[in-house]
This record gives sequence, C-alpha cells and structure tokens, in this order.
Amino acid sequence: MRRKNKKRITVLIVSFAALLSVTTVLTGGSSASGKDIEKKHTAEYAPIRSLMFIISSHTSNILDAIMIGDFDSVKKEADIVVEKSESLLKSFFPEGEPIGKWLGETGMAGIDPNNPKMIKAIKEDVEKYVSKIKSSATNIAETSMKGNIVETYNNFDAMLREVCFKCHETYRSKWPEWPEWMQISGG
Repeated sequence: MRRKNKKRITVLIVSFAALLSVTTVLTGGSSASGKDIEKKHTAEYAPIRSLMFIISSHTSNILDAIMIGDFDSVKKEADIVVEKSESLLKSFFPEGEPIGKWLGETGMAGIDPNNPKMIKAIKEDVEKYVSKIKSSATNIAETSMKGNIVETYNNFDAMLREVCFKCHETYRSKWPEWPEWMQISGG
C-alpha cells in the first residue's frame, strides 16, 4: 500500500510541475501564444528552426506521457525523436548548398562559415550530438516498456542535460545576444 501511495505522489508532483510549465508557456508571451508567429516562420532559417521545433514538441510529449504513465506514448514519441533527429545533419549541413547561407541566422556563436576546418569540426561535433540524441531517445523508449516511471524519467532528464542542453550551450549565443527570432520564440 505504501509503495502505491509513493507512486501516486510522484505522479501527482510531476503532473503539477507540468501544469505549471504549460501555464507559464501559455501566459508568458512566447511564440507558443502566437506573438510574432509570422515573423518566425518566414525567415530563411525556417526549415532548421521548424525541425528543431518538431523535435522539441515530441520531446515535450515524452515528458507529458511519462507524467501520466502512458508508456506506449513515451515509446511512440521517443521513436519519433529518433526519426526526426536523423534529419538534423541534412538540415544543418545540406549537400550542394553553402553552409554560410543559413549559419549567420542560427544563433550559433562565433562561427566562421568561410573556415572549412571549423565547419568540418562543427559537423563532426553535430554528428556526435545527433548520435547521442538517437541513443538517448532509444534508451527512453526501451526503458518505458519496463513500466518504471522513475527510471524512464531519469533517462529523459539525462537526455536533456547531457545532449540537448550541452549542444545548446555549445552552439547558441548567450542571452541577450540571441537573434531576434530566438528572442521571440524563447530560445
């Protein structure tokens, strides 16, 4: 009985945290509330930004599913993150197009698109992040099938901290130097 109550309390706390997060987004004036949405979607970098938004959306869906214990949905959403992550390299480093076409608008700090060695090193680094996203999301999907909400959440949290946030810390400009579109969308 005591274990069942502990599980209920954990689910309740996580659900409350999610409710607070959703409420903040809906009332905080981010692009999720519709401000300047046209500006965000008409810029040149829209394909890259859109892909990152899709991955972010499915990542949020993973958390939502974890919080309610819907492990089938956790697996489904994690599998989509794996699938969409495979497109990241093609989006960031399109074949036949100059890298500099989009690089200045991505928010990636201190990068010279005319430096082939730098671009090669960045591509190798992005390949590592994509590989880590795929393996982390696959791990989340596999763990969710065990039905352990805490272990599934811990794997999700590890993906955010060790992959998503580290990549963003490495390649995004620091606030307030973000490009206007990142300021509008909240990052």
